[in-house]
Amino acid sequence: MTDLYIATLTQADYDALMRLAEAKGYVWNSRCKPTEEHKFDRYGCETVVRMRENMLLEYCDKPYYEDNQGAKIETIPKLAKIKVIWKVSRENRDAFTMKHRLPPHYKSARNLYVICDEYSRTYMTKENEIYEALAVEYKTQESEDIMPEKVKLPRNVIDVFRPALDSPGYRRWGSLAPIRIISDMYNRTLEGMTNDVSAWLNDYDNQWKLIDALRYGYEPEPRWGIKAGHSYLYEPNDKSFGPDEEPFAYDLREQAEEVVARLGFGEVMDLNKEV
Repeated sequence: MTDLYIATLTQADYDALMRLAEAKGYVWNSRCKPTEEHKFDRYGCETVVRMRENMLLEYCDKPYYEDNQGAKIETIPKLAKIKVIWKVSRENRDAFTMKHRLPPHYKSARNLYVICDEYSRTYMTKENEIYEALAVEYKTQESEDIMPEKVKLPRNVIDVFRPALDSPGYRRWGSLAPIRIISDMYNRTLEGMTNDVSAWLNDYDNQWKLIDALRYGYEPEPRWGIKAGHSYLYEPNDKSFGPDEEPFAYDLREQAEEVVARLGFGEVMDLNKEV
């Protein structure tokens, strides 16, 4: 790798570059860490940081490097938003693509540099000396070696999407073309789609839950209810019970146990098994 000259047009760009350089192991000529020196004030938007092969940093204004030294000044798109750049090795590729929900074809890249921005979205970059110079080796954590748990979905969502979720074809495609699958699942179930399920599906994170349900399997979200005799609590505020009413569901067993303790009767039941 040759020396790189990176333009920092704003204070935010400069700060982000210093964080990335420090994570990689660069230091200033004074041996201070990148974030311990504040160089942007002197040249402002003309500030250019030189990243040397020997992992030392220096800086000057753009005309000095460009006109006097004939250096090529590089810019990093959306630099201020970048939190970390990872270089992913083949040994860690499976764990990384699984954790960050990247399609399997990412595994075929010879060198994978992945940018994590302020929204925690990840994407593959082209091979580039800048990313190579700033990329930190991604290390697999012990917890990432464990297969993810089944995705917990609301019962009404399972009722609507069960045919697709249980289809071997969908499970196979879920990792390859997530957006296409979401669209197809949505169109296939429009006739049985209720307003609450439609609203749930409009959430971006919930769309990924469906994809992960295809990849790793699914199970209903916890639903704990209170039963007395043959009747279930269906209205917690006025403590109404009924045999034919929809039971009130608690997310946590502890919540239902507290209500039983206050009532002085009843028992906590797993509604996913009973109803």
